[in-house]
Amino acid sequence: MKKVRCLYRVSTVKQLDKNDIPMQRIECMKYIDMMQDWKFDKEYIEKGVSGYNKKLEDRDVLQEIRADVINKEFDILLVFMFDRLGRRDDETPFVVEWFVEHGIEVWSTQEGQQKFESRADKLINYIRYWQSSGESEKTSIRVRTKQKQMIEQGINIMSVPPYGYKMIKTGVYTKRGVERKTYEVVPSEAEIVKKIFNLYTEEGYGGMRIAKYLNNKGYKTHKGLDWSYNTINIMLRNPIYIGYLCFHKTSVPIGGGKRKRVTNKKDWIFSKERIPEFQIISEEQFEKAQEIKQARKNINKQCEEKNKEYFKYQTKGNILFTGYIICGGCGAKLTTRSSKRKIKLEDGSIGYTKYSYYACNNNSSDRKCTCKQKSHKSNTIEEPILNEIYKYFDLLETRDLSEYVRKIHKNTNDNEGKQIRELEKNIKECFNKNDMLKEEIINIITGKSNFSRELISELIEENKQKIEEYEKQKRGLEILKRQKEINFEQTMKVKKMIPDWKEILKKCSIERKKMILATIIKEIIVYDDKIDIFLRISLNEFIRMAKKFDINKIKEKDLTFFENLCNTFHIIPNS
Repeated sequence: MKKVRCLYRVSTVKQLDKNDIPMQRIECMKYIDMMQDWKFDKEYIEKGVSGYNKKLEDRDVLQEIRADVINKEFDILLVFMFDRLGRRDDETPFVVEWFVEHGIEVWSTQEGQQKFESRADKLINYIRYWQSSGESEKTSIRVRTKQKQMIEQGINIMSVPPYGYKMIKTGVYTKRGVERKTYEVVPSEAEIVKKIFNLYTEEGYGGMRIAKYLNNKGYKTHKGLDWSYNTINIMLRNPIYIGYLCFHKTSVPIGGGKRKRVTNKKDWIFSKERIPEFQIISEEQFEKAQEIKQARKNINKQCEEKNKEYFKYQTKGNILFTGYIICGGCGAKLTTRSSKRKIKLEDGSIGYTKYSYYACNNNSSDRKCTCKQKSHKSNTIEEPILNEIYKYFDLLETRDLSEYVRKIHKNTNDNEGKQIRELEKNIKECFNKNDMLKEEIINIITGKSNFSRELISELIEENKQKIEEYEKQKRGLEILKRQKEINFEQTMKVKKMIPDWKEILKKCSIERKKMILATIIKEIIVYDDKIDIFLRISLNEFIRMAKKFDINKIKEKDLTFFENLCNTFHIIPNS
């Protein structure tokens, strides 16, 4: 008697609900009963495993079957249809051939036995999976297109609501009789969503700090779990909070593999119009959160400037300029220190109060520092700097930068746009080459080609790597282009926000005040007799580029004015 083992596979969880595996099992058992010398031995089951998107090496069950084949544990592998083995034309035909070469008969209840007794058998085997792969591609395209259309039309296709929402029935039914569902805002959760964005954009909290805050307050996620950095990070990126449905935030890489996050937001699919009833926060606040998130990614130990960009959003502590204030004597950072001092209480007893001050880090570490004054009271530094910033606002508010910004914006985007178009052309050529190489495989199987299967496989893989590299370069250029756009957008936002900043700085929390000041000030150097302030605001770069691209149209008096504003401020600190 021949030992028979069966393989059942379904691609999605929905197929499990429709009892596809029991159907495959019933058909396979009927087929075994028809064969007099067959005896059922074991079954292998793959649940929710795509035979197209998932590579052979990532399919644990198929690897188990191969190990059992090497150990000669059975004689026949039976499937409902051959596509249960897989749908990849670059792998599955050769897997089937490998089974047969190792003495295993491969049968399908619908298509019979796959043999390799002639070149025609090999061709039929390849064509079967080439056709199956094509069907999968077409199905995938149809599904993606339909999903894209539905999301763009504002029709929800997601089944799990993000935090802040619940699922409700719409009364609208699909062609299959399934009632569609959509989101509805949960007011109590919406307040927590607003709190998360406020802590992030206005108070400078990071994801871990926000999660700790929520956990200390006793709030839980939808699953009843504690909050984590990842959960907060996902929420801060989700455009549903400004009223836009979003899909394709994760995808399977070209050629299969594990599902990965789609980092380039231009590849996400959005609803064409904002859905007002879904909106919880303003679009302006959402964009601000994305800008902060991008700045926090720029952590690079080899790039001092990027480290400074990272420090700009640190808001812990009660001192304003932590992270970018420097000792003029030795160049070390001035760090925050605290101490206690005695005070007389109302009842006449003696108590203690805690106060903070700036201290040279080198002096604290017993290293040499040429400054006479090693520490500074916070008010002797912070008050004169704030006064100078208020004066700066008053001057800047009277000038208009909009025309210069629009012209520079156009010039700086042309170069990246050209490079992106060239990369898109290269990517298309690589895809076309791979299509030709796959056609050559048929010639190899029929003996009409002078090329080896190994060579064609290597060329296909080489093209895939080129595609990945081109796409990586393209994403980098798109990020650079977007960053330039953000820089110019920020310049215009600065002008619009100046009146608000002046008022807010005098009334807001210490965290929010630190956020605003760090956006304006790049670096502060403290000497014994003066304080130098270097501005972070991007007007210096703006003027440099303005001179380069439009020198004849810029009024010299305007340039002189802005250059004077952007140069170092020299302040004599209060004694």
